[in-house]
Amino acid sequence: MVVKTIEKTHNLILPDPISVERIELLKSKGIAETIASFDLEMVKMKMTEPDEGIGWTVEQCEDAEIEYKRFLTLCIHYPFPNYSIVPNKIMDTMWHYHILDTRAYHRDCESAFGGYFHHFPYFGLRGEEDAINLKNAFESTKELYLILFGESLVRESASDCWHDCENRCWNACSKDDKFS
Repeated sequence: MVVKTIEKTHNLILPDPISVERIELLKSKGIAETIASFDLEMVKMKMTEPDEGIGWTVEQCEDAEIEYKRFLTLCIHYPFPNYSIVPNKIMDTMWHYHILDTRAYHRDCESAFGGYFHHFPYFGLRGEEDAINLKNAFESTKELYLILFGESLVRESASDCWHDCENRCWNACSKDDKFS
């Protein structure tokens, strides 16, 4: 038996760190300065990869970064356990990718929250009452989002979901939805 070794070369081009201009733009969107300065450029690069990530466009990643950082800003202004801030699918997806960069996530949590900011992915899945609590918490999140940012929490326009659920979907969405 002959075993061939196939060598695959990778020309990895690292993105530039987050720019001062990007941080200023994020702050102008109501995002807390500490959170605005989180450098998610590597996270966004991974998310654009069709094989290693999810194949989002650069524009989708830029929009998702704003929404994710707004979610984190909400969590600072309205902390648990007094509030349950519920991310939409876009925010949650960016959060998952941020968590995967364990060192950066830990460092960012320390700077913004003073410790690790935990993710509880089971809210709404533990029975009917829990599902109702999730819906109510998401409705409250939408209200707090409007108060803090002066605009409605809206879905990413590139999503092909046909109903108005702000991508915190209670309906059976298409598996082809880019944000599911």
